Amino acid sequence: MTMTARSDAASIVFDDVSYRYSEHDDWALTHIRFGIASGEWATVTGGSGSGKSTLAKLANGLLKPDAGRVTVYGTDASSGDARTIRQLIGIVFQNPDDQTVGGTVEEDIAFGLQNLRVPRDEMRRRIDRVLRLLRLTELRGRPVHGLSGGQKQRLAVAGVLAMNPRAIVFDEAASMLDPENAAHLRSVMLDLHRSGITIIHITHDPEDLLKSERILVLHDGRLAFDGDWRALAACSGVLEEAHMLAPFLIRFQQAIRAKGCDWPVFSGSEKELARTIWEFASKM
Repeated sequence: MTMTARSDAASIVFDDVSYRYSEHDDWALTHIRFGIASGEWATVTGGSGSGKSTLAKLANGLLKPDAGRVTVYGTDASSGDARTIRQLIGIVFQNPDDQTVGGTVEEDIAFGLQNLRVPRDEMRRRIDRVLRLLRLTELRGRPVHGLSGGQKQRLAVAGVLAMNPRAIVFDEAASMLDPENAAHLRSVMLDLHRSGITIIHITHDPEDLLKSERILVLHDGRLAFDGDWRALAACSGVLEEAHMLAPFLIRFQQAIRAKGCDWPVFSGSEKELARTIWEFASKM
């Protein structure tokens, strides 16, 4: 099932985009069409090799589509000025070593700001802000090579946030974080979303799906689903076909229905599920 993509005040638009890494390879993405509204939170999911990271790099202009067009706030991501695109949309990769370049934590964050010619006083304010936000203040002068994987990932996020982008792609950004720091990162993402920043969250964690306004499921380079979690719960087999495990709440309620129970409308939170179970059991 594919729903009509939102186009009001679109921030990122994929217009019939196809891409492959070489003419000898299969298509990594094929005829992808969707638009993400400014300030929206969209979660992109799919199995290994489905095209998630390729989509992220196309959105940021790191890759150029073989067919179709990607626009970011009206700017062509493949032919526009790279500096402009990076200011509009940042990307946090799964592996932080792919985007750390400075000798120390502070120097790494400053690198992108220097390229943008940000005045020194403003640069210092931005660095102070993101260090506090990502719990890195005490590591300010620490050499990057001496950081743990989780610390490097938080540093990568800080470097992107310092650029003040209007949209951010988080490509499996919590994958190297321990549970506490992963929860903190999700809290930061939520705060950024509330402030009006467009969030594209690429994840393979099924539990992330229920936290999203909108879910896009990729399968074999094609867009298999575009809608909210209630619509996804009603579409039997979409996640399974994409080699994805459904969130626990969906699996639980599907199992109840499979037993022949006349289960009510899908519950979207553990608290709502508990209330529904209580009400359902009281009628038996």
